[in-house]
Amino acid sequence: MLANFNVQKVIENITVTDDEAQTFFNENKDQFQKGEAVSASHILVDSEDKANEIKEKIESGEIGFEDAARQHSTCPSSQNGGALGEFTRGQMVPEFDQAVFSMDVGELRGPVKTQFGYHLIKLTGKTGPEKLKFSDVKDQVKNMALTEKRQKALNSKINQLKILYPVDKM
Repeated sequence: MLANFNVQKVIENITVTDDEAQTFFNENKDQFQKGEAVSASHILVDSEDKANEIKEKIESGEIGFEDAARQHSTCPSSQNGGALGEFTRGQMVPEFDQAVFSMDVGELRGPVKTQFGYHLIKLTGKTGPEKLKFSDVKDQVKNMALTEKRQKALNSKINQLKILYPVDKM
């Protein structure tokens, strides 16, 4: 309890100004960016032959992708025409992730085999990595800068105590 009390005494009056937060942000911009994201739809079936058959019908214009998803996909997203919404790298299984992030918007690809079955994938949107603005992450930046400033103050206090009260190791 005494150690916690002393730590609290060292850091309790430490604050971060907006200017300090801005400086921290400028020095650490690489930590404040939104990753690449995509929006995609898919049709999930249990066989490669069925996936190829559906793909041929879509490419020939016999059926639209969304209608094919509603009729044939075994995924719950079929109710939304196969729409999966927006997601970033690493949120899907590796085979699906690799395929979708290498596609162009509007492209239809497949079948792509995963542990769930065979997917026909349609890329509906893509956003590249973007740097966030200070105003969008100001509170997060202030918290990070405050944590760093407190850690430096605590380390400084520990070093002062080591000098004032040397301990010989046996």
